[in-house]
Amino acid sequence: MAKEVMVRPEEFNNIVLSDAEADAYKFLLAHAGIEMDEGAEADFVTKRNLKSEAISRLAEKGKFLEAAAASIKEVVKHGYNCGREEDLPPNVKWSKQSYTYAFEEGQARVIAQNLIDSGLVTKEQLFDAITVTAMIKAAGITTEKMLEIYHDGIIIKPKERTLSIK
Repeated sequence: MAKEVMVRPEEFNNIVLSDAEADAYKFLLAHAGIEMDEGAEADFVTKRNLKSEAISRLAEKGKFLEAAAASIKEVVKHGYNCGREEDLPPNVKWSKQSYTYAFEEGQARVIAQNLIDSGLVTKEQLFDAITVTAMIKAAGITTEKMLEIYHDGIIIKPKERTLSIK
């Protein structure tokens, strides 16, 4: 069954950019990824802030387009999930079914011990495969506590920041 359709066809009429939104997009696009000295950056920030309202509306349209794309993907997927494989049009095919795997409760210990006993893996190899997140979960502590205790042994890698415009 398809998820609830979030975007109705008549809502697609809302994606046309106003002149101000198109101007803001062109301005941002022209400056995307460009290194600036302090003076150029200050000038950019001033101009960007003057376009803030149009940029906010542009961001709203971006959110709508993301929702629209997700909705389209879901309904198309559902549409082609009906019938048999041989009923699909020539330009459509499903990828091979893939799976994720998880241990039944308590089986990770049993299987790990069996792998060690059989010589297929060492304890050290298993320990090296454990993630920081898994270790935190197993220990029942917070990330902050883990970092407080073992700050020298954990590498902190930054994720991409998320911009929020309301």
